[in-house]
Amino acid sequence: MSRQTDTVRALIQPIIDQEGLLLWDLTLGNSGAQKVLTILVDRPNHEPITMDMITTFTQAVNQVLDEADPDPIPGAYMLDISSPGADRPLKERWHYEWAKEAGEPIQLALFAPQDGQKKWQGELDQVDETGLVLKVDDQSHPFTYDQIAKAVLDVQF
Repeated sequence: MSRQTDTVRALIQPIIDQEGLLLWDLTLGNSGAQKVLTILVDRPNHEPITMDMITTFTQAVNQVLDEADPDPIPGAYMLDISSPGADRPLKERWHYEWAKEAGEPIQLALFAPQDGQKKWQGELDQVDETGLVLKVDDQSHPFTYDQIAKAVLDVQF
C-alpha cells in the first residue's frame, strides 16, 4: 500500500464501520492519463450489498475526501466505488478464507506451471499464512501465495 491509499483507508474506515460494510480492496492507479481511486466494498457474512448502500457510502466518501486537509490525493482523479462482484479478485489471505468459508470455488492463474499447468480451478481445502491447498477432482494441490499471479472466485451459474 502507498501512503496515499493508507491515508484514504484511514479516512474512510469510520464510514465503513458506521455503514456495517466490508472493505474488500482499495487501489490507486491510472487509466490512461487519469488517476483512479478504486474502492470495492461488500457486506460481511456473505450478505449481498445493495445499490442504495453503495450510493450512501459513495456520498459519504466523496464528502470526507473533499473535506480532508491536506488532500490525500492532490490533483484530479476519478473515484470508482462498487461491489467486488461475483468474480471478485482474491488478493489477501482473508479473501481466500472468505471464499473457503462460503464454499466458493476459485480459479488460479500461476506465474509458472505446476504439474504442467498454469490455470487451476477447484475448492479451497486449506488456507494458512504461507498459501493454500486447492481440491481438484478429489486431489489436493498446494500453492504458495508467491506462485499465484491472479485468483478470482469461479462463478458458477
